[in-house]
Amino acid sequence: MTTAAAMSARRGTASSPDMRLVLIVVSLGTVLAPLNSTMIAVALPEIRHDFGLSHAAAGWLISGYLIAMAVAQPLAGRLGDQLGRTTVFRAGLIAFFALSIGATVAPNFLLLVTFRVAQAVAGAVLIPNGMAMLRALSPPEQLGRLNGMNGAILSAAAAAGPLLGAAALALGSWRLVFPLSMPLVLVALVLLQRLELPPEPKSERPPIDWIGIGIFVALLSGLTLQLSTLREGVDPVMAVGRWVALVVVGGAFIARQRVTRATAAEWTLFRKRSFAASTAWVLLTNLTMYTTLLMIPFFVRDVQGKSTQLAGLLLGAMSVLVAFVSPIGGLLSDAFGRRAPALAGSVVALAGSVALLAVMRTDTSPLVLALCLATLGIGLGLGTGPAVTAAVESAPRRMAGAASGTSSMMRYAGSIIGAGLLAGVLSSSTSGHADIMTFRLVSMVVVATAALAVVVAIGIHTRVRVEIIAIDELPAHDEPSSTVDGVAELAARVVS
Repeated sequence: MTTAAAMSARRGTASSPDMRLVLIVVSLGTVLAPLNSTMIAVALPEIRHDFGLSHAAAGWLISGYLIAMAVAQPLAGRLGDQLGRTTVFRAGLIAFFALSIGATVAPNFLLLVTFRVAQAVAGAVLIPNGMAMLRALSPPEQLGRLNGMNGAILSAAAAAGPLLGAAALALGSWRLVFPLSMPLVLVALVLLQRLELPPEPKSERPPIDWIGIGIFVALLSGLTLQLSTLREGVDPVMAVGRWVALVVVGGAFIARQRVTRATAAEWTLFRKRSFAASTAWVLLTNLTMYTTLLMIPFFVRDVQGKSTQLAGLLLGAMSVLVAFVSPIGGLLSDAFGRRAPALAGSVVALAGSVALLAVMRTDTSPLVLALCLATLGIGLGLGTGPAVTAAVESAPRRMAGAASGTSSMMRYAGSIIGAGLLAGVLSSSTSGHADIMTFRLVSMVVVATAALAVVVAIGIHTRVRVEIIAIDELPAHDEPSSTVDGVAELAARVVS
């Protein structure tokens, strides 16, 4: 069999599974992380009361989860590439189920945080390996649509989390929040068992740089602490000392990444312009969405004096449109390339964030707020699928898990920054209620990040050419040693 025929056979084998069932399994697994990152938010007051905690201490229940997600995802993606994505995905589901039980019955706050962080690690296994499964099994002409649909489900899960958390509280206890994920895990495991998937290559377990991981955790924790105390009355010398310490830790992390073989993420992928641009887009837009998602309930309750139920309906205007438009963005990217819908979505999201800043007043009607949030949701939904697809397909197929993990890590970096900013808002007033000027300041940051997303979207590629995919799919020992060799080899294959 010729090499070209072998490649065609591989594509035929990869496309043989029922992609609808694959998408359902992947979505059921990947929604667990965003769902549990926002579902717990509404339960924080009750948890704080039950364990006698301060606001800052209770906030680490969310921040610790996000930090663990950001740190673990690149490693989890690399594990999937080397040990088999389906095997690692299944292990993540089982671990998430067991840890949900632990969080439900945790007798003290320390154990609760421990189970939450471990839960985040299990969720970190699911996202990059699920996205890599889509990349490996779907036909190239359907990848944008499938990623768009998966992105829609992820965004809807993040926005639906607070509503589900409120429902659990209405049933009687914050402990009911954690079992809500368990039926999803069971369904995913049953459907995964029914899937007939092609065999995956396996290799030795990759090395783990625990020192580098520890420095990375310290860096993200320090960044979270700095953002959450920006507006507190901190001694100037102490404030400068904190920033100096953060810079030192950042320098130590960079130095460690330069000498270790087991880097925290696949930094070499950032040499590809499209990967760097699409990953930056994911970070910036997730910061925009997550900050808005957490800001609106506090703005509606503390500034406008209205109910949290109204806030949930307003967020629904954004999340429903993100979920509805994301598949459309994926379809457009399959037809017209990745850049155009990502850029168009960035412009629409910027318009929505500017409008939200302009109408942020104490007497703004819910309808006006809903229209602004809906515009933001349309923009985010339009660009998410194309950008995520561009990041994953910028890497060779054999590195799809690592590429997905690195890109998703940046998504959670945006969430960490957004959560830190909102913690700063909550700590800006001794009364515990931020004023309207504080929310306008946060909205200005949202506008700035949305504007940056417009700029970086220009660097996303339009379409991966067939010849680049063909070369990337070659085994490592068959890769051409130079561009000239690659062109010559490609020409020979076309002729054959």
